[in-house]
Amino acid sequence: MKRCTFTLISTALLCATLPCQDMVAVKAGKVHTITRGTIEDAVILIENGKIVKVGQDIEPPWDAKVIDASDKVVMPTYVLAHTSSGMSGSNEQMANVPYLTVEDAVDPSSPFFEEALRNGVGTLHVIPGNNTLLGGQGMVVRPHGRTVEDMTVRTNGGMKLSLAASGGSRMAQIRKLRRAFEEVADYLKDYNRRKSEFEKEKGVGAVAKDKTWDEELDEKKKPVIDLLEGKHVAYLFVPSAAEVPEALRIVNSHKFETVLVLGQTCHKAARRLSSLKKPVVLDATMEYWETDPETDEDSLLSPAAELAKRGIPFALSISGSSASSYGGGGVTGAQRYPWWQMASAIKHGVDRKTALESMTITPARVLGLDEEVGSLEEGKVANLQILTGDPLDATTWVDTVLLEGAVVYERSKDPRLLHLFDKKGAAPSGR
Repeated sequence: MKRCTFTLISTALLCATLPCQDMVAVKAGKVHTITRGTIEDAVILIENGKIVKVGQDIEPPWDAKVIDASDKVVMPTYVLAHTSSGMSGSNEQMANVPYLTVEDAVDPSSPFFEEALRNGVGTLHVIPGNNTLLGGQGMVVRPHGRTVEDMTVRTNGGMKLSLAASGGSRMAQIRKLRRAFEEVADYLKDYNRRKSEFEKEKGVGAVAKDKTWDEELDEKKKPVIDLLEGKHVAYLFVPSAAEVPEALRIVNSHKFETVLVLGQTCHKAARRLSSLKKPVVLDATMEYWETDPETDEDSLLSPAAELAKRGIPFALSISGSSASSYGGGGVTGAQRYPWWQMASAIKHGVDRKTALESMTITPARVLGLDEEVGSLEEGKVANLQILTGDPLDATTWVDTVLLEGAVVYERSKDPRLLHLFDKKGAAPSGR
């Protein structure tokens, strides 16, 4: 993995990596905008990769490419605020490597990206896994492209921190993280002291006036310095409710913005978490059984439902080749699918609107990309999926995906499905 670089891929450059159509009109039987309700018999007008109009009674220009989805449902592509899948390797077993980034580990040929696109995912934040301390920096990508550069949306994703005990106790992990911050703070304090002394000596003539301070900051410490100075966002993994108090202490005692990535039992500290007033990211576990030690009775618990009761916004995750729940409990194969995750939340009492937002606009807000993706609105990037039916119906599948206004996936041309279903592209049972 490379050392950190900081680049934002602007919308003006998107057509260099995707085959953009100047003007595209999508005729939809139903449009779920996410933020502005549902529109029947609508048209989405796209120009140069961005949405210019969404609504009824819109006449497509004569030169527009028209996509007829008049018998289908259109909604924004899903957004994953945190995943450790899609990499050929990671630094999970390297505890203190904040100077690394996943840029060299992201594998464009990974089946995870192929499946993500097939299931309507358009934006992903790929970041180091949970078995680390200071695990390096993630990047935001689209699941389409021959190279990492083609896939890149934003190179400066969040920096991964973790409170998951690795080879020691919970308190030992907390002490390690505190000490890591203290060591960098002490280094910076000493660096600034020496630099100040140099300038004073230069002022009194003890140092030649044409001489300049030429000591660079330690490259391996610079990312943590930037983090402590509020130039990075931290994605802090909290494995259980027991670590929530320390996570909140980190949130409240440092300058940097912190996104909490919660393990499956963190909902038990929902009262404390409600003080955050901002979204959290849940792992892929949508429900799990727990036995009461006193009554010996089993209860089926839903982290998403418990947070929703407290009004805590959350982004849902999906499982992947290396994106499972901490400790391995509770993840099933079905949790690879966004629709299943949302439907599972609804089964436990989460309302439909919140569930749909948890895979679209809420994770976009977590990533700071809600002005670009996560809903279908004028001025936003035209990342949309065309579905054969309701997004929460088990018999619905993704028919077409557009990223930045370009068609990048068509189920009828999906080579893997053509191979699996006798080259007819027939839908499997469910998805």
